[in-house]
Amino acid sequence: NYSDLFYKWFVSFFDELFKRFNKIKEEKKVLDKFIGTITGYGPDCYGCIGITSSGYDVRNTIYYNDKTYNNVRVLAADKSLPFGTIIKVSNLKDYNDFIGIVLDRGSAISFDGFSQIDLLFESEDYSYNFGRKENVIFEILRLGYWI
Repeated sequence: NYSDLFYKWFVSFFDELFKRFNKIKEEKKVLDKFIGTITGYGPDCYGCIGITSSGYDVRNTIYYNDKTYNNVRVLAADKSLPFGTIIKVSNLKDYNDFIGIVLDRGSAISFDGFSQIDLLFESEDYSYNFGRKENVIFEILRLGYWI
């Protein structure tokens, strides 16, 4: 029966495609790596309106649901890192490693400034407890949304 044969081929084809997609997704190849500092900020910081520079509303969340990396923390970074850049952040004292996405900018954020990356917290008050962490490892897993 041709319909049974086609169905088996169809299921096999998409099963293989799904396996390949998941393998690519799991690899999370590191494109670049640097060591620097991270600070925190809240959506209620001075001059903030709860909407990131990329237009994402963070008044009720500190996460972004990325199609590839799922729920990731929102980050502010220098404009040399395009919106959508995925960064693994590690070597934080008293904090677990996490993956974040660049969706914001900050006036104090630059590669030759006080902090290279700013981590979004629920409020500015929560960010004060985080403080400033040095010697943090940043691994770029994706540069922008499309690369």
